[in-house]
Amino acid sequence: MIFVNPYSRVNVDFPDISLAYAATHFNVPVVDFNTNPRPYDALLSRKTDTLGISVRSLNAGEAARIANTYKSAYPNTKVVSVGSGIDIQCCYPYRKWDDHLEYTVEFSDEYPFPNYELFDTFPLFETNWKNGVWRYAIMTSLGCPFPCEHCMCRSRKFRPRSPENSVNELRAAVDRWKIKKFFILDDCFNANKKRAIRFCRLVKDLCLPWECANGLRADLFDDELAEALARAGCVQVSFGIESTDNDVLASINKAESFEQMEKAAIIARRYFENVNGFFIIGLPGSSYKSDRAGLDWARRIGINAHFSYYVPQGLNLPDDEVFYGDGARPLSDAYPAEDQVRLFNETSAMRPPVPSVTGAK
Repeated sequence: MIFVNPYSRVNVDFPDISLAYAATHFNVPVVDFNTNPRPYDALLSRKTDTLGISVRSLNAGEAARIANTYKSAYPNTKVVSVGSGIDIQCCYPYRKWDDHLEYTVEFSDEYPFPNYELFDTFPLFETNWKNGVWRYAIMTSLGCPFPCEHCMCRSRKFRPRSPENSVNELRAAVDRWKIKKFFILDDCFNANKKRAIRFCRLVKDLCLPWECANGLRADLFDDELAEALARAGCVQVSFGIESTDNDVLASINKAESFEQMEKAAIIARRYFENVNGFFIIGLPGSSYKSDRAGLDWARRIGINAHFSYYVPQGLNLPDDEVFYGDGARPLSDAYPAEDQVRLFNETSAMRPPVPSVTGAK
């Protein structure tokens, strides 16, 4: 059996975590085209009885191409989608084909620590982790209980790992792979404030710089949590702000006010040099003026504004659609597309640079 991570155009500097858990459970090697894009030769030179492909909304077309190419070479091979209890990573959901292989245990401390040495790109990860060029990615919880209608993670059961188990994974990665920093990919790391603070107290002893990469919940952020994060080595936090217009926030059932967002951002600026706000262009009820006001506010209080495009529900989107970074395009009819593109392009300097892949062939 062989697993495959298709090329996805984004997130080349960290693994497909759901696939990593499945590969670890089944003890299966992974051909990783996302971190090391290349011709299919690396796969077609290997014959197997079952080919498992990690299929996500942003790589579904590429996954289908890989499946068809491999079946042409090996008609008797069974081709399936493969995954774990992690059904979304960084806003992009995983998909299941009719034939599907899954590590079905609910996300929890029962999960093994992911063995990234099963990835054929592991030498790239190990080198960049040791050099501190790339951050080690970890999910300490899955799901977000809040009802934001624009978000794929909305209203999902919060499935936390214990702080002890999460820190033990990081400790093992330090010992085994000499990682120098990490970042948390949780859907909502501070959904349980007490748990978040406990994690901070435990991880402090590792003396690693780290980041909360996905958006923290602003109405659950205060000085106590900010201080705990900073003391534990956290150097950067982000908030899912979406808009500074309360009517727009109400239209997506955000269940937070702009005033709460502003309070959280001001607190964060006292503790962290880098504070990010995630904004969405073209939400229902928005306009160029209201979206532009969010950018002006972010600049005024000194946070980075990362803008992505709104994805209206029910759209019949083509496979491989991406909503942030290279290749993203406006999909909302809230106001003219050219104005949405203008705002997206104006904030390009605030977006993180695309990581280089040193040593890939």
